[in-house]
Amino acid sequence: MKYSVIPGCELTPDLVARWSDIQRADQALASPYFRPEFTQTVAAVRDDVLVGLMQAGGEVVGFFPFQRGRGGSSRPVGLALSDYHGVIAAPDAQWTATALLRGCGLTRWEFDHLPAWQRQFAGWHDAVSDSPIIEVEQGMDAFESSRDKSGRKQLREAKRKKEKLAEQIGPLTFTLHTTNRDLLRQMMTWKSEQCRRTGTVDFFALDWCRQLIERIHSVRTPEFGGLLACLHAGDTLAALHFAMYSRRVWHSWFPAYNHELEEYSPGFILLLEMIQAASNQKIQYIDLGKGISLYKKRVMTGGIPVAEGCLAIPSFGNRLRVWRQKAEEWGKQSYFKPLLRLPGRLIKNRERRKKYE
Repeated sequence: MKYSVIPGCELTPDLVARWSDIQRADQALASPYFRPEFTQTVAAVRDDVLVGLMQAGGEVVGFFPFQRGRGGSSRPVGLALSDYHGVIAAPDAQWTATALLRGCGLTRWEFDHLPAWQRQFAGWHDAVSDSPIIEVEQGMDAFESSRDKSGRKQLREAKRKKEKLAEQIGPLTFTLHTTNRDLLRQMMTWKSEQCRRTGTVDFFALDWCRQLIERIHSVRTPEFGGLLACLHAGDTLAALHFAMYSRRVWHSWFPAYNHELEEYSPGFILLLEMIQAASNQKIQYIDLGKGISLYKKRVMTGGIPVAEGCLAIPSFGNRLRVWRQKAEEWGKQSYFKPLLRLPGRLIKNRERRKKYE
């Protein structure tokens, strides 16, 4: 296997076509994150996006998109906004994770949403958890009948709140996709407000994150694009939901709602409308992204195992990271822990933000 690296913005039409052929032929790569357009769009707003090319017999048999950091380190394209990442390769391609890393001039690749079936990375998994999905291909009736007693109760409750919202605020209007940029900005505003309320990183405060979503929102092809669904109650905007899609999969990305209408659960009502629309279009499944929350439990029908970990080959930089981790563990267990709490919290907040930078 031969390896080479090119900037993500320099993918040629032939390489994009080859990437697309490999991705379409493998159902396990159905996520829009594995589409070449996703990497190209991130590369349009960041200058650190690279693609490793895997070649055998004079033919490109695989692609490894990544964002390069300092000292040979790398992270997934899209950083913490990436809900899937890994290698896009032909099923018969013969490769190893360490040879891939060395071939791309890297010493370290951190991952947290790697499909667990990419066994070449199995030795570097620290944890595996499910990314919940909603299988909708069999239709809305099949989805509803698949719910357990608690799930059916939640659906009835959502129907009651839906009727109450329409009665008290105004008739409901569902739009599967709107090109309205003002509504896209409203989604980002609501999401930023939610981040501040919950004390999480406000990623939409970063220019590249906003630009990425704006660009994806403007893409509409059969293979890839953005989807901005919205729910109005009369003249009042109740909820918005930004997703990405590929040919057979929708990926929920940024759900947001009008906080003043929280008692009606407008975000959940909008999600149910999207499930109905997806089943009408014979979409295979909607991916909700890693992590189990109450609203995901209500609707999920299965999950895709994804791994987190770090592939690292011996280097001075990686040894420094290990020493730092050991020092942090010592600090947590030492008598100086109370004195280290404030600086530790500041460092942690900085590291959370760094995941998006």
